Amino acid sequence: MNAAFWDKLQKVDRRVLYVVLVVLTSIGLFLKAEIPVAVDDSSADFYAKLMKIDPNKPVVVQTDWTISTRGENMAHLECLLRILMTRKIKFVYYSATSDAPAFQVATDVIRHINEERKAMNLKVYERGTDYIGLGLFPNAEGANESMRNDIKKAWGGRRVRMPDGNETDIFQTPVLKGVNSMGDFGLMVVVTASDTIDFAVQRLNDKVELTGMATGVIAPGMLPYYQARQLKGFAGGLKGCYDMEYMMKHGINHPEEGGKIYVNAGKIVGEVPPLGSGKDLARATQYYADLHIALSLLIFAVVVGNVAMFAQKKAKKGAE
Repeated sequence: MNAAFWDKLQKVDRRVLYVVLVVLTSIGLFLKAEIPVAVDDSSADFYAKLMKIDPNKPVVVQTDWTISTRGENMAHLECLLRILMTRKIKFVYYSATSDAPAFQVATDVIRHINEERKAMNLKVYERGTDYIGLGLFPNAEGANESMRNDIKKAWGGRRVRMPDGNETDIFQTPVLKGVNSMGDFGLMVVVTASDTIDFAVQRLNDKVELTGMATGVIAPGMLPYYQARQLKGFAGGLKGCYDMEYMMKHGINHPEEGGKIYVNAGKIVGEVPPLGSGKDLARATQYYADLHIALSLLIFAVVVGNVAMFAQKKAKKGAE
């Protein structure tokens, strides 16, 4: 091939690559490939914690993300809700951020998971009986500090409409009855796209066991907390959420048919079973496969570009 061919290949309009990327990733969204993966220790600890907590104690979920990070955080929250609902664990959720849509976005995700469960003839979670939404707290530091000092003052005066239509003080509901402090919760999970996890650790890590789910940008900042055991586990970015779905399908140290163990986690003592929610491999699995398609195209383009560059130089040198 002559220098002209390689020169032409080097000058392919970048818009062509964008079109190819859009087409391939659009197709990839309809694929759901299970990709074998080495599960991160932080993800394994998080999954094990969720599967071992006392189902009679409610979980508190602080969800601080909006639609701009739904590619990661929506998958995080969906994954978390599937685990809580399958294990029949009650929960309370709120948003501690200045992004006003955060609470509504989380509410929409709960509705979506309930619709999913209804379609599979599974128990639908009811507001007031199985979960409670507290609303938006625009200052994470202040909210966490007040929760640390006195949860009844921090959340006091809030009422919830029960399935029978009557309004009830939240601390008289089946969800929060008997809860007097943060220590009465089985676990706290912060789902975030910002630094609100920092305030939760600073204010609450000695009051309740803390875990988190964060975007790939925020997750590295959670690692020191995990190493110091201030976080009992966390799922970082899309990879962390795929880890969770992979364990929901295969468990940890759990032998399947033929004795095969898909997730070996030496740090986890004993066996942690798979979840069996009916939809264990979901959004993260779908996006994880699509991510591989996009990265493969990137690598292919880089390789072709470099090969064309060196071939072009060689062809020109040979023509001289």
